[in-house]
Amino acid sequence: MELLQSLNIDPRAILINIVGFVALLFVLRKMVFTPIGNLLAERQGDINATYDKLEADRRQMETLRADYEQRLTSIEAEAREKIQGAIKDAQAARDQIVLEANTRSREMITRAEQEIQHERDQALITLRQQVVDLALGATTKVIGDSLDESRQRRLIDDFIATQTSVTTNGVASGAAPMRSAVVGNGAQAARGDA
Repeated sequence: MELLQSLNIDPRAILINIVGFVALLFVLRKMVFTPIGNLLAERQGDINATYDKLEADRRQMETLRADYEQRLTSIEAEAREKIQGAIKDAQAARDQIVLEANTRSREMITRAEQEIQHERDQALITLRQQVVDLALGATTKVIGDSLDESRQRRLIDDFIATQTSVTTNGVASGAAPMRSAVVGNGAQAARGDA
């Protein structure tokens, strides 16, 4: 103790300082360290909760992203199927339209051919009638009124019926020989009757 006194240190002051320091530590612990520690622990808990929430959100986002990718894949597959179906429907409709157009064109061609044949037949009938009229006129002038009209018509009709090689190309060119043959046959028949 003498050493402390020689150094001018009061042991009571040291003891008071130690007690004051412990009291200060106790007060600081109650008033500062504990609230700050609680605040830091609470803050750490909030940070951990935030990290946990972020991790949960990330996992949920990954799950949603995978779900969206799967949905997109299924939507793309469904869209492809619908497009393929639409293409098949369009091709079927096109084939149906082409088939109907072909059928109509064949019907129109057939109808036109029938009309042409009918017109041709009508033209041949008209031409025959004109040939008969010309032959009757020519026969009447050549042999006079000695043949009656019904006999002349019968003779001319018989002659025309025997001519089977008359075609549309040969009708005009064969009309003159036919007329002369009819006139000749009519004249011979008239001479035979006379």
